[in-house]
Amino acid sequence: MKRILIIVGIAVVIGILIWLKISVFTTKTEKAAPSNIVPAIPVECFVVKDTAVNYQLETVGTLTAREHVDIVSEISRKVVKIPMKEGARVQAGQLLFQLDDADIVTRINKLKIELELAEANEGREKILLGKGGISQERFEEVSSRRKTLQAEIEVLKVDLSKTSIRAPFNGQIGLRSVSEGALVNPGTILANLQDISRMKIDFSIPERYSHDLKAGDPVRFRTDYLPDILTATVEAIEPSVDTRTRTLLIRAEADNRSSGLVPGTSAKVMLTLKEQTPGLYVPTSALMPSIKGYTAFLIKNSQALMVTVKTGVRNDEYVEVLEGVGRGDSLVTTNLLRVKNGSPLKAVKNH
Repeated sequence: MKRILIIVGIAVVIGILIWLKISVFTTKTEKAAPSNIVPAIPVECFVVKDTAVNYQLETVGTLTAREHVDIVSEISRKVVKIPMKEGARVQAGQLLFQLDDADIVTRINKLKIELELAEANEGREKILLGKGGISQERFEEVSSRRKTLQAEIEVLKVDLSKTSIRAPFNGQIGLRSVSEGALVNPGTILANLQDISRMKIDFSIPERYSHDLKAGDPVRFRTDYLPDILTATVEAIEPSVDTRTRTLLIRAEADNRSSGLVPGTSAKVMLTLKEQTPGLYVPTSALMPSIKGYTAFLIKNSQALMVTVKTGVRNDEYVEVLEGVGRGDSLVTTNLLRVKNGSPLKAVKNH
């Protein structure tokens, strides 16, 4: 009897162990089964639609003085005096270079003496003409002599004025290239004069933006030698596009009374333009650089679809998409590092 009880107890224990093993194995199998299912990645999406945005356009311009001219001689003469100081501010009409004029002055004085005699002769001949003492032809000869002398004096006065080279406008004179005693010829550059109280900024924009700027519009610019971003105003626009570069030349002006801007230097011009024709603009954060350009992920049937896109203009937040996506597409904007082509996705928010 005792042996039977022992055998029954052993059988019961073995049965319990078998039941526990089956139960635990089944439970583990049931728990392990869901591990083969890849969870959907939560992402935020941007629904692509037609829109018009403001975008930033950067271009390089050149600074030039408001007025600038090379000071040259019009005649061949020797420099006898240089009353101006290099690098100084000069006023319009101020004498800069004095050329030798001794022979011209002498000739003018000689002709003035001859003119006095001719005027006296003309006066006497006029009296005789009134009394019939001379012919009209004789009087006209005497009168013509007086007029010729006057004309010669005026010509010499013009030559005399060319010996005094004066500043044509207020500005800052540069370095002179000649010294006193030098013989200068017509076209010889003696110095340069620039009015830098205001500065011109010449820059070009692509032809597609030819209607985005007009006279009076403000533009911002900066230089490599000044820390601040400065403002200029569009003064003039070239009426036609350069057919070689397909760009439009723009001229803006900026105040430079502080003389901080230097003519001849470059400036980075920053334009805020508005795209007049609505296009497809998407957040820049949705695009990833690739060998072919840029790629993006769309949600199609709750899965990620990688597409290659072609971009256009852009600003700090949005970029124009020309190819690769269409109106109404849902573009993934977050969790891009976790997303792969074909990954299951769950849109948690649409923009």
